[in-house]
Amino acid sequence: MSVSEQACNYACLLLHDDGISITADKISAIVSAAGIEVESYLPGLFTNLVQKRSIDDLISNVGSGGGAYDWGDL
Repeated sequence: MSVSEQACNYACLLLHDDGISITADKISAIVSAAGIEVESYLPGLFTNLVQKRSIDDLISNVGSGGGAYDWGDL
């Protein structure tokens, strides 16, 4: 996983932990405040992911032995 992807992951987790809705603009604001440059499409990609799957579901299924998430479903 690239630094850009990790930054977006952590931004999503921060927003979720604070009960704030996850949007591309908010992800971008967090990673910018951290001084990390991400590809312009990544915040939108992560936003689409969390609209299709809940963060709690993604966290609870880590290491469950299932296959990796298929990004093609976005």
